[in-house]
Amino acid sequence: MRQPEQAAPAEYFTTTEAARYLRLSVQFLEVARHRGDGRGPPFVKLSRSVRYRRSALDAWMAAQEKLPDRAEQPKAKSAPAVDAA
Repeated sequence: MRQPEQAAPAEYFTTTEAARYLRLSVQFLEVARHRGDGRGPPFVKLSRSVRYRRSALDAWMAAQEKLPDRAEQPKAKSAPAVDAA
């Protein structure tokens, strides 16, 4: 007996699907997209429709990774400049 074919995972996501996939809010993706400052994942705009490619979401998420040893350390206060008069 023939096995039913499983649907391939979607290559493109709507904003809602992308938010669910990344476990982020839809609002975050919408705001990041409208800012256009590179904080959000890349997207495809087709007329009024927006789509996110799965591979672009994975790459963007990987680029957001921060290692514990690279965490920002508090900056040491520098000594005030002394005028040599």
